[in-house]
Amino acid sequence: MSGDASDHVAPAAHRTFAGRIGALIRRPDIGGMAVVVGVKIGMVLLNFALITLAARLLDPEAFGHYSILYSAAGLLCIVAAAGQEPFVLRMWNEMTAAGNAAKLKGALYFTLLLSLSGTVIVAIGLYFWASALVDGQTAITCVIYMMIVSVLQICMHLVRTEIGVASGDGAGNAIVGSVPVLYLLACLFSGTRPDTAHLFLALAVGAGVALLLQLYLIRGRILHRFPDFNRIRAVADYRLWLPRSVRFWLATSLEATNQYIDVIIIGYLMDPVIAGAYFVTVRLANLFAAAADSVNLFGTRHLPGLYYRGEQRALNKMLDSLAWITLAFSAIGLIGILVGGYFALLLINEPYAAYFPELLVLCLGTAALGTTRPSVIMLLLAGHEGRYLQIMAVCVVVRIAGFFLFVPHFGVMGAVATTAAAFALQSIVLRIADKALTGFDSSMFRLLLRRA
Repeated sequence: MSGDASDHVAPAAHRTFAGRIGALIRRPDIGGMAVVVGVKIGMVLLNFALITLAARLLDPEAFGHYSILYSAAGLLCIVAAAGQEPFVLRMWNEMTAAGNAAKLKGALYFTLLLSLSGTVIVAIGLYFWASALVDGQTAITCVIYMMIVSVLQICMHLVRTEIGVASGDGAGNAIVGSVPVLYLLACLFSGTRPDTAHLFLALAVGAGVALLLQLYLIRGRILHRFPDFNRIRAVADYRLWLPRSVRFWLATSLEATNQYIDVIIIGYLMDPVIAGAYFVTVRLANLFAAAADSVNLFGTRHLPGLYYRGEQRALNKMLDSLAWITLAFSAIGLIGILVGGYFALLLINEPYAAYFPELLVLCLGTAALGTTRPSVIMLLLAGHEGRYLQIMAVCVVVRIAGFFLFVPHFGVMGAVATTAAAFALQSIVLRIADKALTGFDSSMFRLLLRRA
């Protein structure tokens, strides 16, 4: 009799458990975040492979020059985009929610004109600066890569918000990273030493293919939403859009400066070899910060629509989910770096293992900054890009001043300590501004208030 009872209870319990798991997976926030995490894991592995192969196959000085140029291209592709990544994301959500195809078309034309103009201007400056550092062929391929990636970043923002993270950042970054990895693997198996110019050319080819794919996806989605889009007359509001774009441009440029300027400054204050070592440490810390990037990708995909549709309850629920995910990923990431960071540096190149203490300090700073990624999204969405700009400007100035003050005396440790302190300060101020201006505490610390 007891055996019969167990036979009946077990399947019921199993069905109940399976049903709960299925319901959890079907939740938009959990299922969507799982896709984002999968994309970020793929990007992390691809970037790790690229860094490892480049560090092992290039000689130390060449890898140092590659690190400096790659960082400069990463910074300048954001500057060249003229603030159009957040602008086009905001206009897309605002105009599609209102069904205003004419103004959306005008905004897309505005974005195209402004971003292409900015890319050409920045490319000229980058070429003359890079030519003084490396040979002309490397400078040209670096410039080409920067120009393509600048436009690609804008397109991936659109595809992410309208189609999904996998089609936008997932497919785009996978193509961009795969081509140079294949080039370095070909050099490894053929026994030839890779060339920095050819490495940037491989990056440019990957970015070009990714850009074509993103443009195809955007065109299809626009025509799906607005079948008569090609015949609609564009309506533009330049008096409103140009000042808004300037604020976005300053904000994104400062954020990019905060992310990429350190390698360039260390290359100037010390030498390319030390800059290459710091580049590896920062890249590995940024791989740890993939959790914060996942929250950013997922947040920019869902938060704008909820905000502009006025769905306050769903917005709060989404922010709660992002806070829990940030907490879990931060804890897992810190433990992972503590346990495996030394061996990861050792795998990239044996001399870099000596920078494990610097890696730990830097990861504490990136973890602190990651707690407030949703706060940045909310400030930009709610029209407070001016306040965000002020916060970023102060933190960038403090960080650069700290570099010139401490790097000559303490080397890489001085740089990472300055960065960690600046990131911690930035996260505190961002949370305060978010609560005061938007009425939300979008940071991870909203969980403490919920508990209270």
